[in-house]
Amino acid sequence: MGQNEGGEKKHRTAAGKKARQANFLILTATAAVWLGLDQLTKQWALSALADGPNHVIGPLSFRLVFNSGSAFGINALSGLWLGLLAIAVVVLLFFYSRSLPSRAMTVLLGFVIGGALGNLADRIFRAGDGFMSGRVVDFIDLSRWPVFNIADSGIVVGAIGAAFIGSRMFAKEENGDTERSEAGNTARSEAGNTARSEAGDVESNQH
Repeated sequence: MGQNEGGEKKHRTAAGKKARQANFLILTATAAVWLGLDQLTKQWALSALADGPNHVIGPLSFRLVFNSGSAFGINALSGLWLGLLAIAVVVLLFFYSRSLPSRAMTVLLGFVIGGALGNLADRIFRAGDGFMSGRVVDFIDLSRWPVFNIADSGIVVGAIGAAFIGSRMFAKEENGDTERSEAGNTARSEAGNTARSEAGDVESNQH
């Protein structure tokens, strides 16, 4: 018995380690691909849109904009604080990736990390006066929406998708706990009824 329990514990530990390693690799690969895509499209925008905007179809146009604020042109924080916030988010997500319960959530958070690193790279490597004072390259214009880039879309889509999956998993766990609690109450009730019935039979036989 003891050897079987020890073997099962080692197996669970090894499986957990492999799962954490797989999550880390998936997260890193997704972030790297999204970062590369972001930087390549920004380089294209700098060369192709230098002479003016380019209308694509319907409300979609490509227009070169340099943004010193956060995603979608929101100027709530300075470039330095936004850069430090991006670093903190990336570190926390990499640490949290060790225990992510879903591969889909791992990929989505990889989008968030890749996007954060993409805009962070602009702030660092396009800096003018001061550390992280560089402006972010934006070029996707949807007319009624602030101009954004691939990094911004990764951050938004990844965060919303991860929050949606997380909320569904949380609701599922709550339903599971409720079902287990109801099953336990039913089992206890049935056990009590059985015990009372058996006690009644014993008393009847004695009489």
